[in-house]
Amino acid sequence: MQPNLKRAVGYYRVSTKEQVEEGNSLSTQEKICKEWSRKNNYEIVEQFIEQGESAKTADRTELQKLFIYCANKKNNIEAVIIYKLDRISRNTDDYSQIRLLLKKYGVEIKSTTEFFEDTPVGRFMENTMANIAQFDNDIRSERSGGGMREAVRDGRYVWMAPVGYINTKVNGKATIAQDPLMASLVRETFELILKGTRTVEEVRVIMEERGLTLKNGKPLGKSYFYKVFKNKLYMGIIEKFNETHKGLFEPIISEDVFNQVQRILSGKGRKEVQYKKDSDDFPLRRFVIDKESRKITGSFSKGRKGIRYPFYRFGGNGSNYNRDKFEERYQLYVDKFSFTEEQKEKLASKIREHFGVAVEKEKKDVKKLSLRISELQTQQTSLIDKNLKGIISDELLTRQLSTIEEELISTKLNLTNAEQVTFDVDKAMSIISPFLKTPSEVWEMAEIDNKLKLQWFQFPSGVFFDGEIFGTTKVASIYNVKSTFLDVDSTAVGDRGVEPLTSTTSMWRSTN
Repeated sequence: MQPNLKRAVGYYRVSTKEQVEEGNSLSTQEKICKEWSRKNNYEIVEQFIEQGESAKTADRTELQKLFIYCANKKNNIEAVIIYKLDRISRNTDDYSQIRLLLKKYGVEIKSTTEFFEDTPVGRFMENTMANIAQFDNDIRSERSGGGMREAVRDGRYVWMAPVGYINTKVNGKATIAQDPLMASLVRETFELILKGTRTVEEVRVIMEERGLTLKNGKPLGKSYFYKVFKNKLYMGIIEKFNETHKGLFEPIISEDVFNQVQRILSGKGRKEVQYKKDSDDFPLRRFVIDKESRKITGSFSKGRKGIRYPFYRFGGNGSNYNRDKFEERYQLYVDKFSFTEEQKEKLASKIREHFGVAVEKEKKDVKKLSLRISELQTQQTSLIDKNLKGIISDELLTRQLSTIEEELISTKLNLTNAEQVTFDVDKAMSIISPFLKTPSEVWEMAEIDNKLKLQWFQFPSGVFFDGEIFGTTKVASIYNVKSTFLDVDSTAVGDRGVEPLTSTTSMWRSTN
């Protein structure tokens, strides 16, 4: 080794399997870095080659080895030679941390294709190139995200397939399909949970023994088990980018089975009463209770000619209630909470007033933040100019630019958040208007799962029935808001929330 040569290490990286297999990119980087080192009085004494690794993160095997090697003072390393800045990082925050860490070891980063003097302007240009690398990476990610969004809209799932599915291609395009080995076990798991004869934890243990595992062969942990079986992909629904689309792949279980299992999973492992197939025919089951706190049940009774008649009952020797007539009475009760057109308009007006103030405030904030960003950028330019003229020192410039950069990042983040505030009152009112006008019709037309959601939304504690009338102790917040629009002699629920019916039902809230 020539005595005047400075010791350095070479770092080369490729990001795709294709590049690794071909090897051209790596060999090119190595050749250029060695030639540059000879011309610039460096000797590469060690090389770190990163194969198939992304520069989005600093957590890379060879890069970590490089840090350890450079930290060892015995190695006497003065520089890391790279082909281009984006080889070492495509993230500006990571690049800054890498550079500071190496600087702590007395090591500089030398790019063979980009020249940066150790001056404020040179460092500014170095930061600019690091930002360009991240910008390029962000653009690639955005394009990739756009492609993924289009795939979702086409009904294709292009991410790692969950247990029960495998990644595959159809007509040359990525998607998922049922795993011949695991799909049946996943289906069996749903069916076993649905029976309700065992706790969810017992089901997990049983299915683990039958061979249900993750792709790496490991069992599904307790917490992860719940997460896996809440995935709507199993009923053929893709939810990504705040959008919902039906997949073109064959689902493992039906939507009905999936929804019923979700209600059981929400019990977090408790044994549940088995869901009967005819439960969809009795949406008020376990929602209505009587004076003795018995929950209503529902079933069919056979007539003389074998005709099945649906009835609700509270168990024991209590009365039977014809299902259709009982639900009609319930719907009449629900409609007592409906909004008139005048009340709906008042509600919309209040919402506009509330959000109007908020939006105006956000607009002012956006203007202030944009102005502050412009001021900070002007300060940056001014500081660099003063440094070039010798008015301020390099050390002072570095400190002040760092302070400004921190405020810039924070301000830009606040601006992004402020610009996203939006609310279409008219659109929101058009969606909920049918429910406000005639909640009974919306309830009647809804699928069973939505019926249940509506019931519990309107009356979070369920409803009572004393044989004649319905009542409740708690209503949805929107009904409490409604009361502020009504006259004192209105028949709706009062502010106190209690209207006694009899001495035995004084806890009930009712509208008669």
